[in-house]
Amino acid sequence: MPHASITVAVDAQLHWVVRVPETLAGATRAPSAAQLANLGAAFEAMQVTADEAARADIMVGAITRAVIELLSEPPDLPFIGEPFGGTGGTD
Repeated sequence: MPHASITVAVDAQLHWVVRVPETLAGATRAPSAAQLANLGAAFEAMQVTADEAARADIMVGAITRAVIELLSEPPDLPFIGEPFGGTGGTD
């Protein structure tokens, strides 16, 4: 199916032919009652139990503490004028 197109004049010698989309960007259509019910059921099925939420909270806390501990001590860097590494300080 051919798409509609428009011609945009850039200047006196240059014209662009632009394809027009079949629907506008961001355009939506209203859902039916059955689609809304299916979406609601899908959200209900995704609910987690209190035990699962508590376990996830413990895991996130442990990971956060490990990252903070790792970042609390900066790596050892050489002072200005010191060799930075390599064979015999050649870097």
